[in-house]
Amino acid sequence: EEAPSLDLSALDFRPAWAKEPSGAPAAPRGFREPRPDRGGPPRGNKFAGKRGAPPRGPKLGGKKKFDGPRRDERPAPPPPNPFPWLRIAFTATAPAVETVVTQVRHTGKTFSLFDIARILLRNPASYTIDLTSAPKQPEGPFWVVDLDKSVWLSREAAVRHLLRKKRDELYRAEIVETEPPKGNFPVVAVCGMSGVLLGPPNHHDFERKLRELHRERFSRLDFETFRSRLKMERDPEVIEKWRTEASKTTEYYPLNVENPEKLADLAAVERHFADHHAAAHIKFVDIAPVPGDPKTTAVDSSLAPLLNHARAEEERFPLRLAQSLSRALSGAGLRFHKSANRTTFVSASRPRYLNLEETPVSDSIRKILETIRAKKSIRRGQLLDLLAPVPVVAEASSVASSESPAPTPAPTDPAREAVVNDLLWLTHEGYVVEYADGRLESVPPPKHPPKPPEAAEETAPVATAEAVSEPDPS
Repeated sequence: EEAPSLDLSALDFRPAWAKEPSGAPAAPRGFREPRPDRGGPPRGNKFAGKRGAPPRGPKLGGKKKFDGPRRDERPAPPPPNPFPWLRIAFTATAPAVETVVTQVRHTGKTFSLFDIARILLRNPASYTIDLTSAPKQPEGPFWVVDLDKSVWLSREAAVRHLLRKKRDELYRAEIVETEPPKGNFPVVAVCGMSGVLLGPPNHHDFERKLRELHRERFSRLDFETFRSRLKMERDPEVIEKWRTEASKTTEYYPLNVENPEKLADLAAVERHFADHHAAAHIKFVDIAPVPGDPKTTAVDSSLAPLLNHARAEEERFPLRLAQSLSRALSGAGLRFHKSANRTTFVSASRPRYLNLEETPVSDSIRKILETIRAKKSIRRGQLLDLLAPVPVVAEASSVASSESPAPTPAPTDPAREAVVNDLLWLTHEGYVVEYADGRLESVPPPKHPPKPPEAAEETAPVATAEAVSEPDPS
């Protein structure tokens, strides 16, 4: 299994007003777009409402027409949950966690935990939806088909799904000619979605064919809703076509078996398959992981709307995925801390304060820390330009010209590389926090620093004779 392509370098934690505009240029401050002409006098007309004023246009239904932008629609309400015991959790896959850990350790940067979770949600191969049951409630059976990892709430549904996949491999079908149905049939029922001829509603085989078609092709749809979409045809050609099809029947025989028995219909095939083949491919489990992409695997029809709503809620606020991701990243050795606005960040090391007065450091490390502490919200590029400006070299030109040659940056600069290496050491040690957008921050001193040992001894209470004397027995 290949690790998903996750790129954490695209994260940008700047506020909205500081980001580059994505669309048309913003209008100048104080500018207001003109309102559409509605036939009446312009606002502020001093003649409005007075004798001799120009007539107003016709009213639109007696109410003002709203032409401005509307608020975002509220999210759809959750579908009714017929399984109160069901619990849904989001879990990052092992390759996704490994990719995140590698990038955090390699770059030394600090990333928002929830932004990492949002990146994982964009790649369905990076997470699974785990279905479990509530504690002390064992009425949560999950049947998983090993062929495609599909999840079902009953063994019968899992058997039908697996039979559709492997029927041609295990059974041979033969079409046998029979007598056409006798009687007067003025109308035949036709499936409104597939066009399959089901026969007259009063025919003895109509109900079996109806339920068989629903089970085979439209099991995700409620049966009564499926029945309501039937069409009744009175065309003689359609009725004759049904007679021709009804004069043929299909018989099934198991393959790779001596003296195979005849199975009259698909219901008999399903019973035979459940007795002889289903146990090897269907497992009963307590925890059923469902891939993040709903197109990659099938689930029970009653679970599909619940999973779709859970995905939509997680995209709005990935709380469940962030919780499982925090446990996985913590187990891999990464550190977590919260900012002043209670945002959770993850990095390779825990942030800590470096006291330059007490800790001897090199001059280059001291310059980096002093520059970051002096300039707030400084970025990596700005720091490099201040401490190691890019030298420029003039391009040699064989032809004399009045214009000065265009300067080009040098290909490599040892001074800038030294600053980058020192900065990488500071971020890995936790003395400097570098966010995904390149913003640098120096860890501030703690609000309540620990007292030195000398001060702790001076403030300790002095033992006296009264304090150490034995208590009075009375």
